[in-house]
Amino acid sequence: MNRKKMLSVIMMLLMLLACVPACQAVNPPNPSNPSQTAEQEHTGVQAAPEASSDIRSESPSKGETLIYAHIGEKTLVIRPENNSSAEAFVELLQDGDITVDMHDYGSFEKVGPLGTTLPTNDESITTEPGDVILYQGNQITIYYDTNSWNFTRLGKVQGMSPDEIRAALGEGDPTVTFSLKEDSEGAIAVGVFDFENHTVLLNSGYTMPIMGLGTYSLDHDTCVNSVKALLKGGGRLIDTAYMYHNEEAVGEGVRQAMEEYGIPREEIFVITKLYPNQFDDPEAAIEMALKKLDLGYIDMMLLHHPGTNDVKAYKAMESYVEQGKIRSLGLSNWYVEELTEFLPQVAITPALVQNEIHPYYQEQDVVPFIQEKGIVVQCWYPLGGRGHTAELLGDETIVSIAKAHGVSAAQVILRWDLQRGIVVIPGSSNPEHIRENLDLFGFELTEEEMAAIRALDRGEKHDWY
Repeated sequence: MNRKKMLSVIMMLLMLLACVPACQAVNPPNPSNPSQTAEQEHTGVQAAPEASSDIRSESPSKGETLIYAHIGEKTLVIRPENNSSAEAFVELLQDGDITVDMHDYGSFEKVGPLGTTLPTNDESITTEPGDVILYQGNQITIYYDTNSWNFTRLGKVQGMSPDEIRAALGEGDPTVTFSLKEDSEGAIAVGVFDFENHTVLLNSGYTMPIMGLGTYSLDHDTCVNSVKALLKGGGRLIDTAYMYHNEEAVGEGVRQAMEEYGIPREEIFVITKLYPNQFDDPEAAIEMALKKLDLGYIDMMLLHHPGTNDVKAYKAMESYVEQGKIRSLGLSNWYVEELTEFLPQVAITPALVQNEIHPYYQEQDVVPFIQEKGIVVQCWYPLGGRGHTAELLGDETIVSIAKAHGVSAAQVILRWDLQRGIVVIPGSSNPEHIRENLDLFGFELTEEEMAAIRALDRGEKHDWY
């Protein structure tokens, strides 16, 4: 039995026994247990039964090539077409960025001279917003509306609604820089952390904060208050899920913070997830999430873990991206084998994979595999998981490093993740700890300190999948 089928069987058994969500404990936390109490203050994702093994596949393959169109502070992420024209365009960009002065034409496109001639693969097509077209072999066009003619497809803008594409292109005549990874001014590449602004550019074209709040195990009122504490303290990333049973509370906390603190909705990044028992009717599940959150749109939706009809569910999410109701897509609890099987079956490459990662379980092979595909990695259990947090926060190596920098052990662990290029979402109901978990930029771990924490890896997975 392969891993995916095995996980589906285990998942069904657990649902029948207790209807326990992924990233959640079979039994509720015991407040009298000191290690559980420490965990609830520092991680929002709790442990389920431990797995006996963790399956890995062979060496990583290289990620797909994406093209980035930089327009001022906006970035369009373009997936190239599979034809000789797009291949020639990518080869041209390998020699350096290409800046095109574009002008509006027909109130449906921005077009400009490419400065060279590429091979054509013309066909009679009707364009859609986001289509990137080669016209007459030497002009490049980005469509924000429809038009019918003989064109050559170069690619398609990913993860943006028609209105967002139109807004990014602007009303006038934009200057657009086409590049691979970085623009001509050296902007942060996709997947590379911007430590100055505390964000990362996703392959969907959106930026996401690199530290935030996990909300598992937070009841309604506690969740509302924790979300508000995060947002008041400058945090902007919040993670929830259908099976956390607090999407309504997250939405309420966000709306209250927007009103009370004057925070624009566009600055706030909310992640939620579909659970495998929703995969049979994903459209209904997505609509329910939109209604519960009540924030206008969902910044990112993940599949909570592999299960029957996961591809069907993901394709439904893709359709909501096209509608502008979901901005970015991702996966949770997908590893090398699962990704290798899954990715060829979907159109939109996940922008994020969220897995268990902490100093005792570092995924040193999985993290590079994901990152090399232009996918950002995010960790739950950053502080070890329920029943393990106290041990991790008391680890001699980590405590010694914390003392050297005058910070807490939790801050050292979270900073270690960030320096590996891993987004962190520790959970807490304590406003002081929430603020502490955001305060990760006043110190930097040395290479020796990073290596010392890397040496702590036990391959000790604290969850069952």
